[in-house]
Amino acid sequence: MTDHYLAMSITQDQVDNLLATLKTIDASLPSLIELTPDQRKSMAHYSDKELGFIQKTLQIAEQHPEIYPANFNLDAMRRDVDTLQKLDAMLYALVLLSGKLQDSRFAAASQSISQARTIYQFVKTHNQLTGSLEDAVADLSKQYAHSKPVKAPTTAPKTSNAAPLVGSVG
Repeated sequence: MTDHYLAMSITQDQVDNLLATLKTIDASLPSLIELTPDQRKSMAHYSDKELGFIQKTLQIAEQHPEIYPANFNLDAMRRDVDTLQKLDAMLYALVLLSGKLQDSRFAAASQSISQARTIYQFVKTHNQLTGSLEDAVADLSKQYAHSKPVKAPTTAPKTSNAAPLVGSVG
């Protein structure tokens, strides 16, 4: 039998509460946006390594207002950097939670499929002895029925007029 990494059960109330909480979070941040792939492509790209660069340029801009034109909106940059940092903090917490959910799901799925395979073996064995689970075996075996791709007919190898190699076994 398999190791049981996950020993938990989740009530429907817990699922409903989590989904309601996620809706509340979404509603509490009405300015969140969704970008299309084309919009993403048209925007400047950012990686986490660049946060330090962004913060340093903001600091320099605040210390030297004479270096940028009057129409540059430093307040908008401050707001964007602040928003970025706050979104990062929220996203980090969600990523950690998402990772735990994914790992727990993976463990539950692994345990479930191992148990299902064990039951499938019992079903097949019982059916071999009694013949009473033929329909169940047929239904369950569909999971492992792999359709093989049709191979293109191979042409016969061309024969060579060359003399056989010396020492070849023929």
